[in-house]
Amino acid sequence: MNRIGVAAFLGAAVLYFVSLYSYVPILPAFVAERTPNLAAVGLVLSMYGLWTAVLRVPFGVATDATGRNKLYMVGGTLMAGVGAVVMASGRTLGVLAFGRALTGVAAAAWVPMMVVFASFFPPKLTVFATSLLSFASSLGQMIGTGMTGFLESLGGYSLAFYAAAGLSILASLIVALVKQPEGGPERRGSVTARSILAVFRRRDVLAPSVTNAICQFGVWALTFGFMPLLARRMGASAVATGLIMTLNIAANTAANLFATFIAGKGGRRRLLYGSFAVFAFGAVLAALGGSILFLFFSTVIMGLANGLFFPILLGLSIQGVDQAHRSTAMGIHQAIYAVGMFTGPWIGGILADAVGIRAMFVIIAAFSLVAPSVAIALNRPVLTRS
Repeated sequence: MNRIGVAAFLGAAVLYFVSLYSYVPILPAFVAERTPNLAAVGLVLSMYGLWTAVLRVPFGVATDATGRNKLYMVGGTLMAGVGAVVMASGRTLGVLAFGRALTGVAAAAWVPMMVVFASFFPPKLTVFATSLLSFASSLGQMIGTGMTGFLESLGGYSLAFYAAAGLSILASLIVALVKQPEGGPERRGSVTARSILAVFRRRDVLAPSVTNAICQFGVWALTFGFMPLLARRMGASAVATGLIMTLNIAANTAANLFATFIAGKGGRRRLLYGSFAVFAFGAVLAALGGSILFLFFSTVIMGLANGLFFPILLGLSIQGVDQAHRSTAMGIHQAIYAVGMFTGPWIGGILADAVGIRAMFVIIAAFSLVAPSVAIALNRPVLTRS
């Protein structure tokens, strides 16, 4: 194992996610200043998930077919900065939606990054590798959201966006310099329409992917969608709103680390059921709480749940796939769960306009408990194998 390469890649992943999340706590309020329509706010926020969903399969197929992982990784990390600058200058919903869409394009680079990182490890440690890189991504999200309030207080909304642009450049430089493992995902010519369809039909790829899409629907409707706006409407300051997001991701990071240690110990079905129930409880607590203090407790609870189910489902989706087609499988997985990232804020905004933000939280909490639990029950052999 190339420990220097692993460490450098983890550092680049942290910076990449700092650049993607350093403005997320203020983004809903930033968009809401331009429209009172919560459905429109949700639609702008959903552009990230939409373009992530659209592009992750093509990214996966392209990297498997050409072996040019580095080109897509470097381009994707740079695009995170371009999208941030566009949003910083946005004065209309259209420009903001375009900038958020560009960051969704940037997020598609996570496909080759995840696969390249997994190639540093033997196949039996795939779930460990995905959990470790998920830990790095959560750490980056935590740092980014933790910076937001302080950056806003120093230079207004725009400073957080420009800081994201600078960090994306640094991340892309590190990625460009990291040497990929020999014998890793640099194979060419093995990807055909038939092989792509074969991967797409695999139950061990689709079952974790659909389950994760259901989970991310709730996460992106609540945590990364309307939780910051709810906090602002309850009187939270910019720093407090950022702290709510940071605590969520800190809990997510801790749970990612826990998932790394237990990745090969079995009991995944019970762990997944439990994490869905914990997430739903946290969402209900946020809806019923009468003060900002309840939001702090709620965000930690939901972060712990997301940090458990996400890396387990991610690792399961590529664990049984051969090296030559892992980018395709990872692209399929990430594209499918990105549908949840897109539909969560969009449908959440429609529901919030219809019944209010708090009632929307309760509705999505119920869905986040029942729907993924049903998916687990229907696909038990695939989702719980060692």
